[in-house]
Amino acid sequence: MRRGTLTLLFFIILLTLGASYVVFWPNAGANEKPLYGINNPFTIHEGLDLKGGIQVLLVPKAGQDTSDENMDAARIRIEQRVNGGLGVNEPTIRIQRTNGEPSISVELPGFSGNQQEAIQNLLKTGTLEFWNTGQTSVPEGTTLNPSDYAQYNPGGKALFTGNDLDPSSLKVGQDPQTGSYLIEFAMKGDAIGRLSKFTASNIGSYFTITLDKSVISSPVIQSQLPGSGQITGRFTLTQAQQLVNVLKYGALPISFTIASQQSIGPTLGQDSINKSMIAGAIGLGVVILFMLLYYRLPGFLADIALVLYSIFTFAIFKMIPVTLTLPGIAGFVLSIGMAVDANILIFERMKEELRDGRLLASAIDIGWKRAWPSIRDSNIATMITCAVLYGFGTNFGATIIVGFATTLFLGVVISMFTAITVTRTFLNLLVPTGVINHPALFGLPAGSLASATLARRNSTV
Repeated sequence: MRRGTLTLLFFIILLTLGASYVVFWPNAGANEKPLYGINNPFTIHEGLDLKGGIQVLLVPKAGQDTSDENMDAARIRIEQRVNGGLGVNEPTIRIQRTNGEPSISVELPGFSGNQQEAIQNLLKTGTLEFWNTGQTSVPEGTTLNPSDYAQYNPGGKALFTGNDLDPSSLKVGQDPQTGSYLIEFAMKGDAIGRLSKFTASNIGSYFTITLDKSVISSPVIQSQLPGSGQITGRFTLTQAQQLVNVLKYGALPISFTIASQQSIGPTLGQDSINKSMIAGAIGLGVVILFMLLYYRLPGFLADIALVLYSIFTFAIFKMIPVTLTLPGIAGFVLSIGMAVDANILIFERMKEELRDGRLLASAIDIGWKRAWPSIRDSNIATMITCAVLYGFGTNFGATIIVGFATTLFLGVVISMFTAITVTRTFLNLLVPTGVINHPALFGLPAGSLASATLARRNSTV
């Protein structure tokens, strides 16, 4: 047996065990105990079209600085708001360009809460400001005009902003007497002393708090505040939590409007998953049957490698993780058929060498070397196509293409590994077994190998 074959076989076995754990070991639910105390941390990340949820396209308002820096900062803020307050698993928030104009695509798979409230929460610029409105209590929900209170606020600017808050201090509280919800806050840096000094000298004045110039609270200053305080208002628990979430992660550098909004039900997604699984099983079964009938023993080894390819690929999808969409599943199913292309090229070359009287070991080596340029070039061409599709989908708003390109690209890369390493290792295991004496096992006519071998012996005598 060739040097290194057993080492490669051992490596393939370890890889298979690890991938099988990722794919098949059950994930413990919230109230479930892990199987044998071992939990599988890798889960399937389903996209919006499979899991259901909402998709929103946010477009910057006209006349704003939509530089890459500002757009990326806005994307990060929106992502933090989603992760911190909406309870959505695997959200997808990406910057994309449509006709050269930037926008932000927000996909919230599995989100089933108040959609309009959640979207409005994302749209809030999040600029919190504290104003001195003298003896005037400004009604909640109205828009504050700073020029009306310029005499109390030097330069017509807010006395304090959200940047003066300590993010770690923000939390939802409850009034022990009325049971109403409120927001607790504390200042940071020099704002602590400024707040204490201001409230001490303005007892009896109204301290109006606005979010994006909309009044959320206008309480009267009753005593000196020691660098901290409470924002009271007619909040529900959800509204208070969302407000804390907005304030905690800072203001958006850009204001957005909703360009499109789409809701997808989970029923459609489950039906798509079921049909995709059937399509994948049929595709895999047809390819396995063809390889077994036409290439016999090498085809059987290729079928084993194809099953391993499916396990390896799905394990990679869960580990990265790849967000599976319906086009992404289509790319995976397509890659199953493409995964045997390299095997077919190698086997055909190998059969030619066997007909010429080569020993099995030589036929494997020469067949692989002669097939490699075609395998390399075809797979590189496919990967380039995937890169172009991915770039097009990312930059021009065609996000449906991104999942297809991603899964197909990964499938091609993994298929090269299984064809070149796994199948070839299996073939090398056959060399010392003497199967070369049975041409039918290689899909060749009876006697073809014997006559070729005899001819070669006669030529060497």
